[in-house]
Parts: sequence; structure tokens; C-alpha cells
Amino acid sequence: MNYLEEKIRIGQRVKETLQHLKVAMPISSQIAPLIELAEDIADDYYTIMVVGEFKHGKSTFVNALLGKDVMPRGVTPTTATINTVFHSNQQEVQVIKKNGSIEKFDSINVLNQFTAAQDFDSDEIKYIKLFMDAEILKKRVVLIDTPGVNDLSDQRTEVTHQFLPRADVVIFMCSLTSPIKHSEQIFIEEQLMKNGIERTIFAANFADSIDEEEIEEVTNFVERRLENIVGKNLSKVYPVSAKEALMGRLQNDKEMLLYSGLLEIESEIYQKIESGTRSQEKIERFEERLEAIMEVIRREIETAKIASTKSVEQLNREMKAVDSWFKEIASQEVELQKYLLEREEEINFLVGKSLIYFGNKLIEDIENQIFLFQGADIKGLVEKQIPYTIRSQFTKWIDQYESNIQQLLFKLEKEVSTGLSRSFQKQVQVQTHQGENLHYQTEAPILNAKSGNANVKAGLILGGVGSVALVLGAPLFLPIFAMGGLPFVQQKIAEKQLENVKPDLIREVHKQLDVVLQDFGFYLKRYINRAVEEIKNNTLEEFDRLLRSYQMILQQEVLKHQNETTNIDSDFNMLITLEEWIENHKRGVEING
Repeated sequence: MNYLEEKIRIGQRVKETLQHLKVAMPISSQIAPLIELAEDIADDYYTIMVVGEFKHGKSTFVNALLGKDVMPRGVTPTTATINTVFHSNQQEVQVIKKNGSIEKFDSINVLNQFTAAQDFDSDEIKYIKLFMDAEILKKRVVLIDTPGVNDLSDQRTEVTHQFLPRADVVIFMCSLTSPIKHSEQIFIEEQLMKNGIERTIFAANFADSIDEEEIEEVTNFVERRLENIVGKNLSKVYPVSAKEALMGRLQNDKEMLLYSGLLEIESEIYQKIESGTRSQEKIERFEERLEAIMEVIRREIETAKIASTKSVEQLNREMKAVDSWFKEIASQEVELQKYLLEREEEINFLVGKSLIYFGNKLIEDIENQIFLFQGADIKGLVEKQIPYTIRSQFTKWIDQYESNIQQLLFKLEKEVSTGLSRSFQKQVQVQTHQGENLHYQTEAPILNAKSGNANVKAGLILGGVGSVALVLGAPLFLPIFAMGGLPFVQQKIAEKQLENVKPDLIREVHKQLDVVLQDFGFYLKRYINRAVEEIKNNTLEEFDRLLRSYQMILQQEVLKHQNETTNIDSDFNMLITLEEWIENHKRGVEING
């Protein structure tokens, strides 16, 4: 089955499970998560992201896909923000800012205010949402136009660590007239290959600038350059004229559109959407969420079946334990906070130890880079090469250690979840002792369920892999960027005293790197602190949900005992039917009717 068919299949399974659950167990805590999952499946989008260096025609190409000339474009670098395009019958522009505020405009012409030529602070803007009507968008497609990736701004950080890993299809725009520069190679190796090169379509623009008889030869040359980078993973390079593609769309000129090369790229886009690895990842995520919900339902059924065998006295005793837990939740949170603080300090110690080693090695590498430099472009060394090396090394550290940080956080989340369940069991034992029934022990499988409501849905804690990298915003590196303006550097550059400037430059780099490393360590601690706080909130919220489900099961059983007209056998049979449905789902058996 293709992606759409798989999504329909899962959506139907969610719908049927919800119907069974509402009949057999209307008090289930998983009704809301099932409804939420159904909505997420229905609202799912395909994301097509266009990336590449400045002046490669990305915005013109996006306009051609839209069939409308909406994205600002020109011969000089134009796009200064990340622009996401959604379908809507009503035009609107929303400027999403870093501080969380949203500025709305009725006209898409406002985009001209946010170009590279305009006087505005692009680092204040997270991204821009554009709502408009276009044929491609009606197919639940979101288009993303990006600034050039060959810069060091906050926008590039957002592109590479927030949007790129989540894109279904990535179109890398290169040029037939200047094929694959070193900076492009670095982006391909460090970003596209890391995030899955099979999702990438390589489009070589400016086919209209190449003689027709030379296009095949030039395209083959670009393909060979790319094959040297990505190996056999390269399927094809698509020559395209974004300018002619846009003209063809605007003028409804089918011949020009065909000649432009756009139609072949569009065909490949839809092929990747239907059968690409990113689509499969989405299906797997939906399946994981559904399976996690099913696991909780299984535990709820098991708990309800056990509760149905207990006496009113036993049920009341367990309800008393639940009530006691809720009354003492504040003291429970205090104890949990103490535990989390200790674990947070342990994680910070491990991360800090790695960061110290990284910092010492980075300073040594930069000092060697300066010491061995023999070129004439000292200004380029200070303003471009050193900042690039520093940022690249920070990115590599994150790529290497972020998953380790996430694993530590997940281990902590699991420990907290298990600890809450054990703490409640102790509370029950206290209530049991007070009731002078020393052999009594609670049986509530629901409290050991691994719910899919929190982290399974959200992905990883605090945005998951890629989120740590968001601390690598431009402000972190401002001291490094400012070195080119230092008086002693300017003077030595003017006097061309390369050897004289090196010792001063090394000392200044050491001083500025100390600042950057200190700030980076602070940002990491703040990230870990927020993650631990989120773990606390998520686990408490989820345990509260499960415990209230348990409470309702107990209350329902007490009412059944009190109400002589209740058909206990009928209720039990409905639970058995629901249990069979869940087990059939687990075995992958389709149930009709």
C-alpha cells in the first residue's frame, strides 16, 4: 500500500477502536487520545522544502510550483526568512516571531517588507506563514521557501535543525552554471545525508542559460560531482529553468512548461510523497501511537476484570487509597522534585565533563588553524574561516552527543513513571494495614501501562533530536563575529603584518571562545532543566490520568454491586468483546463489522 492507503487504513482502525471503546468502556482514559490521534491523521500534511544557496532561484521555483508569482525574487539575494505556504481560500500572512507573538496581514504583498534588501531584524522572526489558494496546496501540501543556506544566521539554524528533519521531500537547488561549490558539498554532507538523502531531489537551475545541445553534458557533469559526494544514493539530477517554469504556469503555456523541466520534478515529488522513507516514518509514528493507546486499553480491561471479582469492602478500600493519594499529591511532588534535582545534577555533570574536553580540543584546533595560516586574506580568516570552523565543531558535538542526552532524559522519564506507580502501591499498603487486612494487595494493571499520550505523540522530550541545536543561534557566536572589527586586528590587516597579528589573534580567540563555551554550557543547563521539568509535568499528568481511570473503574464496580438491576454478565461480555478486538489488532487481523 502507498502512503495515502496506509493512512486511511490506520485512520479506519482508530475510528473502529473508538466505536468499540465507547460502547464497552465509556469511562476509558484513552477516548480522548484516540480522538486526538484521529484528528492528527486527518490533519496530516506533506511538507516540501526547497533549500540551496543564495541566488539559485529557489523562490522563483516555489512560485512555479504554486503557479503564482508571490514570493519576492530578484537577481540579488532576496529571501531572508523561512516562508511556509499553506492552503486557504482566504489570503493571509502570519509573521511568527521568536518571542511567541504573531503579526497578521491581509495582503501577501507584505512579504516584500521581509526581504534581504529591507531594513528589518530577521533574527526576531522564527518563520512566516502564508495562506493562499493554489492547486498543489489542495493536496495537503505545505511548501517551504528558505533563505540561502550559506550563512550563519538564526534562520539557517531553524532550517537545518527544525524544518529539514521533518520535511517529506527536500528539493536541493543547485546551478548548472556553477556546479556544486565547496560550501554546497558541506551542506549536502552534514545535513542532507544525515537526514536521509533518499528524500532529496537535486534540481539544477538555469537550464535556460545553457545551450540546448550542451544541457545533457553539463547535467552529467553535475551528476558526477554529486556522485562523488553522495555515492550510489544519487538517483538523478533534474535540469530545470525556474524562470521558464513560472512563465509557463502564469501564461498557461504547456509547451514552455514541459520544456522547463518542472513537470518531471513534480512527478518525482509525488512519487516520493507516496513511497518515500519520510512517509513511512509517519506511518510508523501513527502506528506507535495507536499501539501505545491499545496497550493502555488492554491494561484498563484487565483492571476492570480484576475489579469485577472483588467485594465492595475491597473496592472501597482501594478507592480510599486513591483518594488519599490525591489529597497528598503536593507532598508527593516535593519528594519527586528532590529526586529530579539530584538526577539533573548528574546529567549536567556528565554533559559538562564532555563539554570541557570539547572546549579544550576546539581551542587547540583554532590555535593551530591560526598558527598554520599562510594566506593573504587575514580578514577572511577572522570573519569567515574561524567562525565557520567554530560553528561546525559545535554542530558536530551536538550531532554526536545529543542522542546521549536524550537517552539520559528518557531513562529518567521511565524511572519517574515507575517510581510513581511504586509510590502509589505503598500508599495502598498503608491503607491496607489500617484496614487490618495484611494479606490484601492491590491489583491495578492500568497503573503500569506505558501510555502513548505524552512522549510517543510529541516525539522526543522538548522537541527531540535537533532541539539542542537550536541553542546555536547567531547571538551565541556574536563575540566571534565581532573579532574582525577589533582595532588591533584592523591595524595589523592594514599593515599586512600576518606573523605579528597571530599571537594577538590567538589570545583574543581564546578569550572569546571562553565566553562562547560558557554561554553554551549555560544554554545546555537551561535546556536540561526545562527537559526535567517537562518530564515531571508529563509523568504526573499521565499518572493522574491513569489513576483517575482506575478510580472510575472502582466507582463503576461499586455502583454495580449497589444496583441489583445491573446486568453484570452483559457488562463483562462487552469487556471480553473489546479485549478480543484489541488482541486481534495486536495480531494485525482486520475485523469487519
